[in-house]
Amino acid sequence: MQAQRAIENLKKLREEAQQRGIEIKRSGEFSSWKGKVRSVLTRSLGKDHHLVDGFSSTRYTPGMWTDASPQSYFDQAFMGGLRKACGIIEAAIFELEDAGTSDEAVDETSFDPDLWSYVKNHVQNEDWQAVASQTAIFVEHHVRQWCGDPKDKNGKTLVGKGLYSTVFADAAQFRLGKESGEWEGWRMLGMGFAQALSNVDRHNIQKRDDAKRYAFGVLGIGSLILTQLRHQHGEDLNIN
Repeated sequence: MQAQRAIENLKKLREEAQQRGIEIKRSGEFSSWKGKVRSVLTRSLGKDHHLVDGFSSTRYTPGMWTDASPQSYFDQAFMGGLRKACGIIEAAIFELEDAGTSDEAVDETSFDPDLWSYVKNHVQNEDWQAVASQTAIFVEHHVRQWCGDPKDKNGKTLVGKGLYSTVFADAAQFRLGKESGEWEGWRMLGMGFAQALSNVDRHNIQKRDDAKRYAFGVLGIGSLILTQLRHQHGEDLNIN
């Protein structure tokens, strides 16, 4: 979810709780309100974020009560929980505003247009694991297709390191760069992209504190490879 949109939704939900108070419970709309808040928090911050956990664990009922406990006792506990929930929403708004919005952070013209179109929904939803893995899938698929779907000696489709080492070989039609040192550099970049990034992101779920920064790094390298292919061999690529 785009950060600015999340901020706007969280502000509306916080104001609704503050204005309606106990009425939101008596009207039967509290479960819906709580579900909406949790959905926005999860999509904007990630399901493992401490504010999501804090919101989910907030209690709106007394820790103890008896049949003789008055309704005011339950109402008081509910309002205490609601105030805590609003405080968590306020903290989430602050964090999203402090981090800046996705729109401010990303200039989509900086990336290969087809690649960006393929991953932009994951960027907007801030699903950084998907940004990395889908970038790896997209780049390998398009390098293969653009360069004529090369096969190995047994006639099997080339993948990963083998694909890049073949397509960007010194004697290959689609080698990148102008001289031998550059040819090798681009070939090693492609092979490294496959081995260090693609294999990890396509076959594993990574949980890391710098997931956004990492995802944009993968996106940048993948975009660079496609951009150079378009620049150097655009007319010869098998682009449908």
